[in-house]
Formats: sequence, structure tokens, C-alpha cells
Amino acid sequence: MSTTKAFHRLLIVIVVLSLTLVFAGCSKKHKSSRGAASTGGGTGSGTGTGTGTGSGTGPNGTGDPGGAKSLDLTWAVQETASQADLEYMADKIKFYNEGLWEGTEGQAYLKDQTLVNGSSDGNVIVRVIKGPISNPPAACKTSGGGFQITLCSGQLPRQGFLHELGHGWVGPFYSEEYNCLNASEGVCVMAMMVGLSGEGYSKWCDPTTCVESQQCWNLMQSTHGWAHPGPGGAAPACNVTIQ
Repeated sequence: MSTTKAFHRLLIVIVVLSLTLVFAGCSKKHKSSRGAASTGGGTGSGTGTGTGTGSGTGPNGTGDPGGAKSLDLTWAVQETASQADLEYMADKIKFYNEGLWEGTEGQAYLKDQTLVNGSSDGNVIVRVIKGPISNPPAACKTSGGGFQITLCSGQLPRQGFLHELGHGWVGPFYSEEYNCLNASEGVCVMAMMVGLSGEGYSKWCDPTTCVESQQCWNLMQSTHGWAHPGPGGAAPACNVTIQ
């Protein structure tokens, strides 16, 4: 093996190992698949109720949802955030919607979302909207067929939210695909490629692309009856109401 090839292989191993601890997973026992305690429930103590209303000002989808499945979620912001930060978070939710639509190939989207200021009661808990990315940056817990996702920050890249939604609903996946990636662009959202594929990564692996074991699209088809490849198209609008 040439020195250059050996160096490249060593670099890939280092990248993979450095990413395995990036996110906490999701399980019925509320524990990470790596053994760390889950933070899915949240313990914030914010009490402000906020008075602003709005729905975000960024671009939104205009596509036809057709027969796609929709999710209506409540997003609880634990801090008492400013109106400007709430508008930022509303736009981020719309960006997450585009990722879910792309990742499910036009068969699921975020429809009517409620963003509640100064609360710890929701399907998705956002600790702070513009805080730093902490470790673990996101987590999910499931119970009784439902799920709750916690995001350390509203600045979390899209694949962070989609990874946890994969555990809670898209699969749902009860194991990780930490090694389902390559050094240049990743393979699967469940590998949590922060830094490898930029902000917008949103794909799940299938038997032809999976380099780990889970082959996520097999379970997605079994759970939801989705076609693969799906119809695709432009993402439908995601409506976010700020309370």
C-alpha cells in the first residue's frame, strides 16, 4: 500500500471515530445506544410565556403534499427568547421540513407547527435558540408509541434533528448507523455526519448504499408503506405559529 493511500485510510478512521460520540441516540429505555444517559426529557426551568406572534419570515415550500404523511408538532423553547430569535427558529423549522421531505423522497413533511416560548412541554424541546452546540447536541426518547426530541440549540444542523426524528418516527430506528458514512459526503442521516456534508444533509441509506448494517429504507418502507424512489417534488409549506 502506498504511503498516500495509507494516510487517507488512517484519516477516514480518525474522522469516523471522532463522530461516534457526536449525538445521543434514542431508545425505549431512554438511553443512548452508546450507554450515555439520554437528555430527551429536558430539565429547563424557563417560565416566561412571551407575547409575540408570528410565523417566520424565511422562504417556505410551495409544493403539493399529495398523499404525503404530515406531522403536526409542538416545539417548546425552554428559555424566554426574543421575538427575533423565535422568528429565526420558525425559519429553521421550515428548513427542517425541507430536509424531511427530501429524505423521505416526497412522502412526509412538517405541516402545522406550534412554537411555544418559555416552555418545557412539547414534542420537540429546544433548550436555547442561539446557544452553543453542546454534547450531546440532541437526543430522543420514546414511550407508548410517542416520542420527544431535545435539541441543545436551534442552531443545530438539519441532520441533527432528522437523526433524532429517525429514531422517534421515520423508522423508528432503535439502533445507530454510526459507521454508515464515507470520508467525503456521508451515506446516512443515522451516521450523524456533522461537518462532513454541511448543513443540509438529509438522506437515509438503503441496501445499495448502506455500509453499516441497518439499511434504513427497508424499515421505512415496512413502517410507512413509502415508495423508494418516491415521487419527490417541491416541499409543501410548513406553517409555524409562534406563541
